[in-house]
Amino acid sequence: MNTLIVIISICCTIGSIQLFRMAAGSMSPLKFNTVSYVFYVQIVTSGLVGSVLLATGVLDYHPDVAFISDGIKFEAWVWTMYSILAMPIGMIMLNKVIGVNGREQFETYLKAPFVMMGSENRNKLALLLLTGFAAAVLAYILMNTARVPLYTLLVEGNSDQANIDRITSRRNFGGIIYIKNLLGLIVIPVIAYYAYVFMRTKKTFFYLILFLVNLTIALIMVSHDVQKAPIAFFILGFAIMEVFISKGLNYRTMMFFVGFPVILVLVGYTLTTEANSLDQLFRLNSGFYGRTFLGSYFGFPLSLELFPQVITEQTYMIGVPKALLPEQFEHAQESARLLKIYTHPETIKAGTGNLYSGFYMGEAWANYGYLGLVIAPFVVGFVVQSVHLFLLLHKKSPLLLAFYAALTVKWVVGSGFVSFLFLKMLIWPIILYGLINFVLKRILKAES
Repeated sequence: MNTLIVIISICCTIGSIQLFRMAAGSMSPLKFNTVSYVFYVQIVTSGLVGSVLLATGVLDYHPDVAFISDGIKFEAWVWTMYSILAMPIGMIMLNKVIGVNGREQFETYLKAPFVMMGSENRNKLALLLLTGFAAAVLAYILMNTARVPLYTLLVEGNSDQANIDRITSRRNFGGIIYIKNLLGLIVIPVIAYYAYVFMRTKKTFFYLILFLVNLTIALIMVSHDVQKAPIAFFILGFAIMEVFISKGLNYRTMMFFVGFPVILVLVGYTLTTEANSLDQLFRLNSGFYGRTFLGSYFGFPLSLELFPQVITEQTYMIGVPKALLPEQFEHAQESARLLKIYTHPETIKAGTGNLYSGFYMGEAWANYGYLGLVIAPFVVGFVVQSVHLFLLLHKKSPLLLAFYAALTVKWVVGSGFVSFLFLKMLIWPIILYGLINFVLKRILKAES
């Protein structure tokens, strides 16, 4: 039976890659784009590997597997295989509706030159203003965080307290949360990517310095709460940028953008858990591999097992704007939080536990049952492909490409389905892109 599972998984994976290639135009690691990123960095790690290992019994040593029956292990694998085939089919359907040939459109866009607005002086002024804005936003966020986890870790040297501060800094931010979530976590990385385009295309000392300043600001922003994944994803965003700047990556550049984030994550494990980096890399059941391939998948089979018979709290209204929620759902908790409370209540009491996220199919099941499982891959595929096509069907501008890269590394199929269904990942970035684009045009088109 295990052999059959492996053979079918390989066939589904090959078929999925071919379908994704038809949708996106390329699945080559040397031509990284938002679709290939979702597959290689998200689906493989958050669903594909974990589903096969769990279904074949390889993960039976893991303590959380005790919650999952053999039938659910197999069912979760079946639905995962379905999802990796249905998702690119939904993307191809969108291409057909719009009348786009994925491969031709992608290659044409790669070869297109950047469209730069305004004079050199105006572009320098715009980048200076954006840099000052990024610095001000970061300062505001740090000043309104009672205890900055990164400071606790690096200066005070207290990794246990830093892990507690990580949770409290997210749930008890002292300032305006929209400034942190929108301007900090979205706009600051965008500005760093925007500066990267000018540094790479202009190749002057001025743009190099501004890029390094923005890179520093962005690195502090994405790592100040000592989460390890965001900083790795942020670095991967530059691989996306480099593909469209250089019309593709060479193998050395690709290995850098793959290897450097892995090194950063391993260093993060050493600092926050006192684990040995080499041990994390070479021990297959280490926390690094567990977090990469298992932690972001287990939420799915656990959801199939526990909802709705064991965990009976209704979650189908999660994601609906609070102003529209009926009174009885105002205090409803997301399924990932309920999973964490059920499986690891001790971490909730200690203040170190937050969510038990998993492959997006898990939240689709917890919230909407079998209907959610059937439609979820099509919804996620539609959202991701919409961003890809929006880029390819517009002129090649630094700001649009920067937002494309920032959105790409925000795709997290291991954090649930609701964010895709209600377009939470798109609405604010689109609004922010429109506002910043409007301001930049006013600056760049002004008289020098």
